[in-house]
Amino acid sequence: MNSPYTWIPVLLAVILSAVGSELDYDGWLRLRVWHALNKGPMPNFIERGNITVTSVRSGASTVAQAGLKSSELDELRKLAEDDREYRLKASVRGSSGMETTFFTSVPACLVLGSELEDFLTVWLDGAAEPVAVSLSSYGPCSREVPSTQMWTTEVQVRYPEAGPVPDTATYIQKLEREREARERGETKDNRSFLAKYWMYIVPAVIFVLLSSATNPEAGGAGGGGGGAQR
Repeated sequence: MNSPYTWIPVLLAVILSAVGSELDYDGWLRLRVWHALNKGPMPNFIERGNITVTSVRSGASTVAQAGLKSSELDELRKLAEDDREYRLKASVRGSSGMETTFFTSVPACLVLGSELEDFLTVWLDGAAEPVAVSLSSYGPCSREVPSTQMWTTEVQVRYPEAGPVPDTATYIQKLEREREARERGETKDNRSFLAKYWMYIVPAVIFVLLSSATNPEAGGAGGGGGGAQR
């Protein structure tokens, strides 16, 4: 007869495969990117370019974006002089068809100091759906117009890495063998006397202690009565 434990490894396998199915079969991402070069609290986003991640597992991507005009470089320089943020908006569509918009920023002086080199990181959940986009640039901080007008962008894809999976099947097999051995009477119980019968010993000890605490009171009451008779 099949053990009731045998279905557990199958169920775990189904759950794990469902959670990691998108990463197992890979997927793609498409990003439309805008940036804001104005100083006001309300960003005026203008299109910067498009990015296609052809494989979320390998992170392979193609980037298409126009360079900055001289006037836009000057606006970026003014942001850096005022210690402002360079703001970015990214609309991300995954292979599931869902589209999500994210906002991120980095100090403008770092963008200038890195000669317009930046890193765009797309963070995914276990189903390969985007949950965040972050922009970084490593400077150094500068307030001078760079020598180039072209962006150099590296796209990185990050997703949860699978942790160690317990060997459930082996454990279930061990339980099954122990159960069968007990049924055949082949397994010896090597536990000590206390380990085997503690559930009987403990109540008996408690009963004795309670009885010992009660008897002296009874004995004291009897002795007082005898003295009164004399």
